[in-house]
Amino acid sequence: MKKLTNFLVCILILMVMTQDVSAVGVLFCRPRWSDQQYQKMWIKSVQTTVEIQDQIAVTHLDQIFVNELTTSVETVFIFPLPENAVITELVYWFNGQRYVASIRERQEAINDYNQKLRQWLDPALLEYLGDNLFRLSIAPVNSQSEVRTEITYIEPLLYDLGKVDYIFLLNTLDLSPRPLQTVSVVVDAYSQRPFKIFESPSHQNSTATNIEMVSDTHYRLVFGDENFFPDRDLKISYETSRENVDMRVLTYTPAPADSFGTDSFYAIWITPPDSVSAEEIIPKDIIFTVDVSSSMEGQRIAQVKEALNHFLGLLQPYDRFNIITFGTFVQKFREDLVQASTQNLGYAHDFVFQLYALGMTNISGALTASLQQSFGDSTSNNLVFLTDGEPTWGETDIDQILTSCNNDNIKQVRIFSFGVGEDINEILLRRLSGENHGYAQFITSDDSIALVVNYHFNRISKPVMTDIHLDLGGLQSWDTYPKLQEDLFWGSQVMRLGLYQGGGIYTVTLGGNMRSDSVSYTSPVQFADTIGGYRFVPRLWAKLKIDHILDQISIYGENQELVDQIIELSLRFQILTPYTAFYSDPDEDPSNLDQEEDIIADVFALYQNYPNPFNPSTTIQYQLPSRQAQYRVVIKIFDLLGRLVLILKDNYELPGTHDVTWNGINSKGEFVPSGIYLYTIYAGPFSSTKKMLLIR
Repeated sequence: MKKLTNFLVCILILMVMTQDVSAVGVLFCRPRWSDQQYQKMWIKSVQTTVEIQDQIAVTHLDQIFVNELTTSVETVFIFPLPENAVITELVYWFNGQRYVASIRERQEAINDYNQKLRQWLDPALLEYLGDNLFRLSIAPVNSQSEVRTEITYIEPLLYDLGKVDYIFLLNTLDLSPRPLQTVSVVVDAYSQRPFKIFESPSHQNSTATNIEMVSDTHYRLVFGDENFFPDRDLKISYETSRENVDMRVLTYTPAPADSFGTDSFYAIWITPPDSVSAEEIIPKDIIFTVDVSSSMEGQRIAQVKEALNHFLGLLQPYDRFNIITFGTFVQKFREDLVQASTQNLGYAHDFVFQLYALGMTNISGALTASLQQSFGDSTSNNLVFLTDGEPTWGETDIDQILTSCNNDNIKQVRIFSFGVGEDINEILLRRLSGENHGYAQFITSDDSIALVVNYHFNRISKPVMTDIHLDLGGLQSWDTYPKLQEDLFWGSQVMRLGLYQGGGIYTVTLGGNMRSDSVSYTSPVQFADTIGGYRFVPRLWAKLKIDHILDQISIYGENQELVDQIIELSLRFQILTPYTAFYSDPDEDPSNLDQEEDIIADVFALYQNYPNPFNPSTTIQYQLPSRQAQYRVVIKIFDLLGRLVLILKDNYELPGTHDVTWNGINSKGEFVPSGIYLYTIYAGPFSSTKKMLLIR
C-alpha cells in the first residue's frame, strides 16, 4: 500500500474542515494499492454513553462503519473534539476481538504502523493533528465488512451565569452517504447539590428523547433513533442549587496498581454570587482597537464591522470610548476618549462604515497608541482588541510586543482579545489578555457576532474580582494549575487542580479585590484521604500541566527537556498529546502472541513492554526470524541520560517469540527511581530501542 502523503493528509483535513464535522467524525476510504479519490464510508451505528459528575464529563463513543466496496480498503477517520477535551482510550475491534491501544511516542508509533502496513497487517493509529482535530488510520478493512472503534474522552464543562452546558457533537449531516441505521446517546448526570434545571434545548422530550429525574442529584437523558440523519448537535443545560458561595471538590488518591504515583489529586470549583444590583455597574472607559490590515480582507473585515457596530450600540451615556484602527499605520476615530453621546456614536458608526482592509499588521504600534489614551482613575478601563493576531509590521517578536504592552499599561487597563477568522495566533492573544487581566475569545465565520459581543460586553461592564488568591487552609498542596489566574468576571468561577497529601476538612478561602474593597469567601471543604475517588481528576490535572508546558514550548522553542516532560506525563496518565499516539496492533497483543507461540516469526521485532507504565515489573517481548539456527541476544536497560542500568539478558536464543521480565532493579540489586527508561535489543544484525515508564 502506498503511504499517505502529507499533501493528501492536508487535503483530507481541508475536506473535513469545510463541513460540520462532529465527534462522530467521518471515515474516508479507498481501495488499497490505488490512487483513487477517498470516499466516505457509511456510518452504520453510533452508541454513546456519557457520565457527568458536577462539571466533568466522560464520553464513551462506540461507532461501526461499513466498507460496502467489493475490495479491501485503507481508511482515514478524521474527527474533532470539544476544545478542552482529552482522549484517554482507543479501542480497535479486529476479527471480533477487542484490542485496547497503548500510548507510545508519536514517531515510534508511526514507524511501527508503517512497518505493519508494508506487511499488510492490521494496526490502528490515533494521532493529534492540532486544534483538537484527530486522525485515526486503520488498515486493511476487508470488503463488505465492518470497522468498529471505541473512543473515550474527558472534558471539564464551563460554568456561565449559573448554568453548565454539555454538547455532544452529533451533527453528521452529509458526512455519511446513507442514514445511520441506529444512534443512541445515554447521559447520566450527577451533582453534589440538587439540580434546579436539567434540560436539552436541542432534543427535548419526544418519542426519541426522554429526560428522567432519578433523584434530585441524578438525571438521565436517553436519546435513540434509527434510519437517522442528524442535523444538529445534542446540547444539555443544567443548573444546580447553591447559596451565597459554592465550593466543590473532587479528589483521587491512587491505588498501588495505578500509574499515577502516590500523591493525591484534587479539582476544586469556587463559584461566588452572580447577582448584581444596578448600582454596582461601573462606568467604562473603553478603546476598540481594530485590525484592518490586508489579512483581514473579505469576510473578516465584515465581521469586524458588525462587531464594532454592536459594541457601539451597547454603550451608555456615562461611558467614554474611542476607536483605533491599524494596518501598517495607526489611525484614530478621535485623538482621545470621548463621551458616548448620541452625536459621537453617530459619527462613530460612520467611521466604521468607511473601514476597509489594507496594509501590514502593526500590532505593537496599535497597542501603544491605545494605552496612551487618558483612562480614568475610578472607571472600569478596558481595551477590546480585534485581530487575526499575526504581527507583520513594526515589532513582530511576540515577547517584545507583550513586554512593551505591559510597560505601557500604567492604568491597569483590562485587555480583551477577540480573534477573528480561522488562522489566529492564539498564543499571542491568550497571553496578551491573560497578562493584562482580561481574557481571549475567538470568533469564526459560523458564530453570531451579535450574540458573542453582547454577552462579553455585558460581562465586562459588571464588577470584577482582581488580585485573586486561594488559601486551602493549611492543606499541603503544590503543582497547581492553571498557573495564570485570570480576574474573576461576573457570572464565572475559579477552577484549580493540584496535588496534595493528607486529607480532612479544611477551611478554603477565596480572596481578592472588588473595586476598592477587599472581599473574601470562606467555606469548609472535605479532602479525601482514602484510596479511590474520581479517576478522571489526575488526568485533567495532567492535561493542564501539559498545556502549560506546550505554552512554554511555543514561547521558548522545542526544548528536548520540555518535550520529554510531556511524553512522560502522557505515558504516565495515558492521555494523548501532540508528541504521543495511541497504537493498537492485534499481533502485539500479549494474548494473541500466546496463541501463536508455536509459529516461527519471519522478521526481527521488538515489542512495546507491557504493562506500560508499570510497577513493580514489566515484560519485554521480541521475535527472532528463522534465518539461522540461533542468535546471541543482548538486552540492555538505560536511563534517559544514556547510562547503563542493567544488562537484562545476554545468551543464545532459538528463532521464535520470546519474553523477559524486568523488575525495576539495577546491576547493583537496587530499586531504580520512577522515570522513563530505554530498553535496547541486539540480535545478529538487528538492534532496536523503545521507551518504558516506571512509576513507584
